[in-house]
Amino acid sequence: MSEIHATLEQVRTRLNEFIKASHPRPGDWVILSNIVDRDGSPYEAARDKLVMLLTNVRRETSIGTYNPNVPARAGSYAVTAPPLYIDLFVFLYANFAGSTYVEGLGILSDAISFFQRNPLFTRRNLPDLNPAIDKLAFEMTNLDTMELNHLVGMLGAHYLPSVYYKVRMIPFQSGAMIAEVPPVLRVNPGEMSDEREPAPGEA
Repeated sequence: MSEIHATLEQVRTRLNEFIKASHPRPGDWVILSNIVDRDGSPYEAARDKLVMLLTNVRRETSIGTYNPNVPARAGSYAVTAPPLYIDLFVFLYANFAGSTYVEGLGILSDAISFFQRNPLFTRRNLPDLNPAIDKLAFEMTNLDTMELNHLVGMLGAHYLPSVYYKVRMIPFQSGAMIAEVPPVLRVNPGEMSDEREPAPGEA
């Protein structure tokens, strides 16, 4: 299971449990899914559900990616690629229409309440979080009418109540060694020059 999938699925599970606690029903309220099938027809399994979609992935540039060398074996160090930090953009779409529209508003309100109570996820409140991830921060992001219309149209759907979150930051680090280097030996300042002091009588 990919790191992105695993992370979002854990959050989806927690959100679904939160909503089911106040609105019990046999099936799930929240699914990680598309809204429409590849042919553009509505995805039936997403009907009357709060649909969680990944709409964009961006590189996080506000933090450094320094990666120190680590010991590989006696007398050498491993050079690995620095971690890549990414931000996920997650769309929560209340796919409730007709007679269930009002019910969908309540479910969406519960989702907003959930992330207001849990703006940060760590292994304390998400025990199965990947050890490489220190924390996840869910930040509600505003979309103006034009941006929202473009996003919903890109997804092949019609407008229904929704909310958009930026999820910061998921590190990607393979751990694979890309080079092996010897240790840097300490050199005394006096040994750094091959010049010698002139002997007495020399110019």
